[in-house]
Amino acid sequence: MSVRYGRKDCEHIWRFRKDGWEEGCGPAVCVECGAFGCLHDFNRDDIPKDVFFGEGQNGDANINGRWVNPYIKNSY
Repeated sequence: MSVRYGRKDCEHIWRFRKDGWEEGCGPAVCVECGAFGCLHDFNRDDIPKDVFFGEGQNGDANINGRWVNPYIKNSY
């Protein structure tokens, strides 16, 4: 899958995207810039999978207080 949205110069830190769907894969969101990706983008050597799934985020979350994904409408 290709990385969508976010910053191209970001060294993405991936977490599971709880409100997402990727065809044939698991959805992921970068907690640094808000990019969308999938498990194929996630480097399994970076963090354990229990952290990846345990710290899951929604795609419209302002995770680090520095970004709001303009492509996703907040449901709250």
